[in-house]
Amino acid sequence: MIRLLFIALFSASIALISVHEYYVSLTEITYNPEKDQVEIISRVFHDDFEKVLKTRYDHELVFRPSEQSDNIDAFIKLYFDKKFNISIHNSSSNIEYLGYKFDQDRVNIFLKIENVKDFDAISIENLVLTDVFEEQKNIVHCFKPNQKKSVLLTRFDPEAMLKFN
Repeated sequence: MIRLLFIALFSASIALISVHEYYVSLTEITYNPEKDQVEIISRVFHDDFEKVLKTRYDHELVFRPSEQSDNIDAFIKLYFDKKFNISIHNSSSNIEYLGYKFDQDRVNIFLKIENVKDFDAISIENLVLTDVFEEQKNIVHCFKPNQKKSVLLTRFDPEAMLKFN
């Protein structure tokens, strides 16, 4: 009897885990001293990103590997301008949107900041996807030569300052 109860509880917990969705993005920020620039790749699940863009801008918008709306780049740029910010040397940086590329169930968003001299600290605000998914977690890795710092940002804790040696 106890064995049957254990199997039933175990099966029920597995079923609950399988229906739970996780909302996580990964952003890599890399300082390139040879080019005096910061290179950024933000990886998000494309179905979640499509839902956010539809909710914020245009319900008819399409953003799938097989099909994208003609004006999708403008919407992505607009969204990242509002939801992703970096400050270096206590000054807000001009982040340039470069494009996107699908990678299986994710989309990589490419950005850069030019004319960046070496820095000891970087402030990051990442609210990507948090306006639709309250549980969204945004992992940020920041790389400088021989150094790596990481932080987890959320809707309720969207900013961090990373300090380097």
